[in-house]
Amino acid sequence: MSARFGLSIGLTIAAVAVGGWRMLVPGADSASSGVSDGVSALVSTTMRAAFTGAQASLDAQHNATGSYAGGVVQPPISLVRADASSYCVQIAQGAVLQHLEGPDGAPTPGAC
Repeated sequence: MSARFGLSIGLTIAAVAVGGWRMLVPGADSASSGVSDGVSALVSTTMRAAFTGAQASLDAQHNATGSYAGGVVQPPISLVRADASSYCVQIAQGAVLQHLEGPDGAPTPGAC
């Protein structure tokens, strides 16, 4: 065992002993909050990614035809309404429902 390896093990043990264990255990900081912030962040990130894909698909439809009507989005996104100048898509992930009114909107809680 080299001195460098021994030093690295020693520093790791010291960091864990001082409180660095929170970095090593996912969700340790939010264990008392009821709903994990990590889970909320994951759901939010998943929803944003789905909205980004839907926006790209609907923008392609608009560029091709001059209207958002007839656009296709992939599940779990639902296209609630679309016309020549705007659209509304929504997604439900468990009990969380969000929608986006486009083309320039941002994800917002609730239905279209």
